[in-house]
Amino acid sequence: MRSHDTVRAEIARAAVRSFLRNGFEQTTVDDIAAAAGVSRRTYFRYFGSKDESLLSQMQEVGVFVAERLARVPETVPPLVALREAFFQVESTLAEFRDRQRALATMLRTNPRVHGALLVVQHEWVDELASILTTRHGGQERMADRFHAHMAVTAWNLAVDRWLDDPASTLRDQAMDVFRELDELVLAPEHGATCEGLGG
Repeated sequence: MRSHDTVRAEIARAAVRSFLRNGFEQTTVDDIAAAAGVSRRTYFRYFGSKDESLLSQMQEVGVFVAERLARVPETVPPLVALREAFFQVESTLAEFRDRQRALATMLRTNPRVHGALLVVQHEWVDELASILTTRHGGQERMADRFHAHMAVTAWNLAVDRWLDDPASTLRDQAMDVFRELDELVLAPEHGATCEGLGG
């Protein structure tokens, strides 16, 4: 007998296939249920709407990043650790490049879905900040959330650039964006500017 998580994942994958084939607005819950080989009633045991079945994929990405971050040695600086976690996600997604490009485009061009994606990514930030907190003793610092927000924003920018440049790879765009972020954070003139504002 298949587990709850297995059935949920199968329905979510069927949902994504249906959305990419027919379009998000044109796809119904009945379409997804049929593609997954389950009844409409069974579908609603796992998801409250068709939006949830799509966004569950993004929640899985967040879980994957968090798991990889937790495995990075604690001696590695926060932004470097976050970068490595996101790079491992990219390596996994690279196998499905065309599918991921189509999915990312849909998530960014449909206002309803994009708004929900931002909520999911806020959950990413919460989880990543929590892991960063455990890396230095368990008391949350503002820097933990700053680092988590910066990493998620950098990832989004890399995806946007990748979608704008079909000839590029997500890996290259992510490397460029995180390198620019490192330079920005470490730049002496940036620190001087901040000090000037405080004075």
